[in-house]
Amino acid sequence: MYRRLGFGKLTSGESLELTAVDAPDPEWAGRLKFFLRHKGDPYAGHIERALDHPLDSLRTHFYVGCVDGEPVTHVMVAGARGFGVLGHVYTLPRWRRRGAFGQLMAAQMEDVRKLGFTRLTLSTGYGSMPYDVYSSFGFRSAVPESGQMYWFAEPGSDPAPAATGGTSIRRTMWDDWGALCFALARAPLAGETTPRSPALGIDEHGSAEGSFLGLLGQLDLAGVQSYVAESPAGGVVGWCHVVPSPLTLGGAWLLDLHVLPGFDDLLGDLLGKVDWPQRPVVFPTTADTDRFERPMAAAGFANAAVLPTGKPGGSTHNLTLWWRTG
Repeated sequence: MYRRLGFGKLTSGESLELTAVDAPDPEWAGRLKFFLRHKGDPYAGHIERALDHPLDSLRTHFYVGCVDGEPVTHVMVAGARGFGVLGHVYTLPRWRRRGAFGQLMAAQMEDVRKLGFTRLTLSTGYGSMPYDVYSSFGFRSAVPESGQMYWFAEPGSDPAPAATGGTSIRRTMWDDWGALCFALARAPLAGETTPRSPALGIDEHGSAEGSFLGLLGQLDLAGVQSYVAESPAGGVVGWCHVVPSPLTLGGAWLLDLHVLPGFDDLLGDLLGKVDWPQRPVVFPTTADTDRFERPMAAAGFANAAVLPTGKPGGSTHNLTLWWRTG
């Protein structure tokens, strides 16, 4: 669906039409796919699918600034349950430095508030020109001196959900994109284990914008499984992914299991959802072995090894490897 948000004016004098294209939209699909043709996988796959048909409850909004009906600048917001990912910022080279994107983003930020988004995340270079632009719209580093940024509709909102009950566990869906990115952008909370998501390539904190889409693509493979624990407020407070290991470990697959502090009672419930593949599965964690002993044993895992690890010049900690035979 196409929506006109208003008009702006470029520093070179041209009128800038500010629009929103709410996917799916077959009329705009061809134009936006062409405009964003520089985006590679896994992003291109999402763009194409979102424009063609619904993706669970994920809402994808393409914001476009047009001159004489032709797109010249763009930004996307995609998400659900109030959590969103901001990305695909692009202005055609010959239209840059004329104020196009700043006006489009102002209209976009006003619109996402009306649509009910309360938390957004994005990834950029720390201290770069885009970083300064996003800062001017209220985005802040999720971690000091980091290009991982988040925005709250209500500044000062606490990013850490409280364990209040009513959490549901279900299969991972497209609409978990924004909430999972938000959970992984910030630094680990006190008592939170690492690696936080080895399947998504995140040790302590980082962007899951692309790796989450890659995970969804893996779900078509036999044996790959993914579950999330959703809080009553719509946030993701835990996850469990079983995927092929990026390392050659005798054919073993990787278990990515994580819950936020205060949600340890969900570990057994998450593991109980898995239909275990007929192959070994390895699970790495820095958690105290006592914390995982009961749920891991119930799922057929044994404590296989404890390895000292840490960053050069920093503190060391133990990495426990849990192993499940096929």
